[in-house]
Amino acid sequence: MNVVVMVLLGVAGLLVVSTPIFVSLLLPAIAGFTFSGLGMPPIAVVQHGVQGIAMPALLAVPLFMFAADVIARGEIADRLVDLADSLVGHIPGGIAIATIVTMTVFGAISGVGVAAIVSIGPIAYPVLLRKGYSKSFALGLILSGSTLAMLIPPSVAVILYGLQANQSIAKTFLSALGAGLIFAALMILYSVWYVLRKGLGRDDRFSARRLAEALRRSVLALLFPVIILGGIYSGITTVTEAAAMAVAYAVIVEVFIYRRLTRKELFQVARQSSGVIAMVMILIVGGSLLTWFLTLEQIPQAIAKSPMLNDPVMVLAVINVVFLIAGMFVDVNSAIIVLTPLVFPAAASAGVDPIHLGAILTMNLAIGMISPPFGMNLFVGMATFRVGYGDVLRGILPFIMLQLIALVIVTYWPAATLWLPSLVSTR
Repeated sequence: MNVVVMVLLGVAGLLVVSTPIFVSLLLPAIAGFTFSGLGMPPIAVVQHGVQGIAMPALLAVPLFMFAADVIARGEIADRLVDLADSLVGHIPGGIAIATIVTMTVFGAISGVGVAAIVSIGPIAYPVLLRKGYSKSFALGLILSGSTLAMLIPPSVAVILYGLQANQSIAKTFLSALGAGLIFAALMILYSVWYVLRKGLGRDDRFSARRLAEALRRSVLALLFPVIILGGIYSGITTVTEAAAMAVAYAVIVEVFIYRRLTRKELFQVARQSSGVIAMVMILIVGGSLLTWFLTLEQIPQAIAKSPMLNDPVMVLAVINVVFLIAGMFVDVNSAIIVLTPLVFPAAASAGVDPIHLGAILTMNLAIGMISPPFGMNLFVGMATFRVGYGDVLRGILPFIMLQLIALVIVTYWPAATLWLPSLVSTR
């Protein structure tokens, strides 16, 4: 147990001094195997690390990430914003609602929150300001809306949870979708209230001709989630096969049909994506070794047997706090890889549905991504919109409160997220 304490302190200490996360996971894990008395041969440790990234289903992660990068540099986001604005721009808060709707649909295409900020944000932000919305509201709306991409399938975070918890990725997709729709609905209600309170009125007059033209221009963009998710839930494709289809579709549409990306730019996107994907893979290696060491030391079992964690209400409250804090300080992928195996036994012993748990964990980390002091999306927003930390903070706080309300609903009303998975039979 003393070695376990030293390993955990080592992880925390390395993170505090800004050591790269994969090093902060790998070094303490290797030290734990070396000095613990488990007698684990070095070759076995290496083999387990390699096995952590040898799962066929894991191929979906880099494929969806690459597809998201292609889309972020392309024209799909522009066309989706125009369609959403032509559809709901005539009602109070129309452009705000259009932004939320676009973020939701974009999440069904990319699965990566940062991609939503850098692709939709520069389009929606100046329009919101021009329509009379405050800078803080516009920033908060876009940054909080970007977290919908973590909840709307095909979410990369949900894929990693499914692999770590050995659960159906397709069903967890639907559970997280329920959570995302709850938050989107709260954002829409808040936006309408904000507009009525500020007296901003309607943004535009409805035009059937404009809607028809926007719909015509957006057909290929709208077909994207239909093809990908339709393939998964019809049983025609697995999640990994759907991810491969996403890459092919994104490249064909953006390079050969919309012609927004040249082949040279596509190569640049692939090179940039490969660096991020390599980082995620090495994180999975480090995380799998650390969680394997802690599992061999019976830490998850000890957590599950804690007298304080017999009550599902208490278990879920503790899990929420742990994952909210983790989301503020480390990236989503690392948190899921390391923490899921530790809390899963406790949740299972308390009777928490594992598909429901996936939505809860993902939503907590989504909130953490926009929460001070170190939520990643805060800094992406600062760089994208060239604003200060104080501006971002003032804008995001009301939306964090909305997300916390949504989190309470999702956590303690399981039916809110489990009704969708109960309707389908997946491959």
